[in-house]
Amino acid sequence: MEDTWTNRDLPVLRAAVEIFDDTQASKVRASQIAKAAEFDDETTQRALRALYRQPYFQEGTESSGSGFIFVGEPTGEALRLAGQWPTPENMVERLVAALEAAGDEESRDAPEQSRFKQAAALLRTGAFQVAVSALGGAGGHMLYG
Repeated sequence: MEDTWTNRDLPVLRAAVEIFDDTQASKVRASQIAKAAEFDDETTQRALRALYRQPYFQEGTESSGSGFIFVGEPTGEALRLAGQWPTPENMVERLVAALEAAGDEESRDAPEQSRFKQAAALLRTGAFQVAVSALGGAGGHMLYG
């Protein structure tokens, strides 16, 4: 079975989110999304039908038989999946990357570099899920309220 999420749906979602961000429109044409995603209309329509099952967009406009004409604004979840809003996971990943970069800075002394690298290694392993939970998973709601 083909991975339609990675190969079709996510690129269409990202293209739509980018268009909405650029234009600030309340609705955009499905044909604009197809062009931005570099997919044909049929592939884009299939992706939009799948994305509306969640739904990742506010109400769109369909025509009988030909699919979506306009797509409504993306939801918060769509913005997170497209990478425009933070998720607990990507916040921890960014923290790990910053700690690793600090550990590689030659302007820092060796013990300080080592502490940064140890902190990054700890977050990459067992503490990753603890940090994710603290930021917005089941154990906390820092990002989601």
